[in-house]
Amino acid sequence: MEEKVKKVKRKFSEEFRKEAVELAKKVGNSQAARDLGLNESQIRQWKNKLNTSNVLVEGKSYSDLEKENKRLSKELYYLKEINKVLKKSTAIFSVDQLGDLK
Repeated sequence: MEEKVKKVKRKFSEEFRKEAVELAKKVGNSQAARDLGLNESQIRQWKNKLNTSNVLVEGKSYSDLEKENKRLSKELYYLKEINKVLKKSTAIFSVDQLGDLK
């Protein structure tokens, strides 16, 4: 009977992952993986995870962008409601004006 060899799952710190991604940006995923003794797919996964969790757009984090999106959605709803009222009032005033012309 052959003995099964248990694979030990290696754990990497967040700092190591960030540095690995930075290295991959400079030398490419393949080269960075070879240099660090990792699988190239691991570098890609870390890259994707860091890109989605630490998105910075004009200095804003993902959570800041979510908050702003929620605020803007509320503002848009409010403005659409005002627009509906204005359309109705314009229609009412137009009928009054047209009625005087007859």
